[in-house]
Amino acid sequence: MAAKMKNCPSCGRIFVPMNATQKLCPDCMDKLREKEHEVVEYVRDHPKVKIAELIEATGASENMIKRMIREGRFVQTGVEMTYPCEKCGAPITTGKLCPKCAGALKKDLAGAAQKIAENRERKLAERPSSFRSERTTQGGGSGAKTASPTASKPKKYAGDGLSHRYRGLR
Repeated sequence: MAAKMKNCPSCGRIFVPMNATQKLCPDCMDKLREKEHEVVEYVRDHPKVKIAELIEATGASENMIKRMIREGRFVQTGVEMTYPCEKCGAPITTGKLCPKCAGALKKDLAGAAQKIAENRERKLAERPSSFRSERTTQGGGSGAKTASPTASKPKKYAGDGLSHRYRGLR
C-alpha cells in the first residue's frame, strides 16, 4: 500500500511521511530537533531559568517548551522545570491540570454522570411501556379492557376459513 502524501503544517511543502505519527517534513523535523537541542543546552547552562526567559532567549514557542517538559526532556539534564496548571496556576510537570484540580474535575464529572443516569431512570419509569404485557402489569389504564373480545381476533374472509395473514399463501 502506498503512503499518502501530506502537506507540512510548518512550511507547506508536500512530503510522504515515514510513519503514521510524522507530521512535519524532514527539513522541518531537522529544524525542530535543532531548536530543541538549543533549548536543552540553554537549560543545562541556566538551570534556574523560567519559561518566559527561555522563550525570550531561544525563540522557542511556549507550546514546544511545555511539550518538552511533559516528555521529561529536562529531567535528563538534572533540571526540574514546571509550568502552570491551566485552572489554578499551581506548578506542574505533566498534563494540563494539577492533581487537586484534576480530582475536583473528576468528582464533578462523576456527580454529573450520576445525575444524568438518575434522570434517565426516572424518565423510563414515568413513560408507559410499548409492550402490551408490560402495560397491563404497570397498570396502564383502568385495568379493564374496553374493546370487545372479538376485536382482537383476526378477521376471517368469507367462506375460505383462513385469516387475512394467510391470504397470499394459497
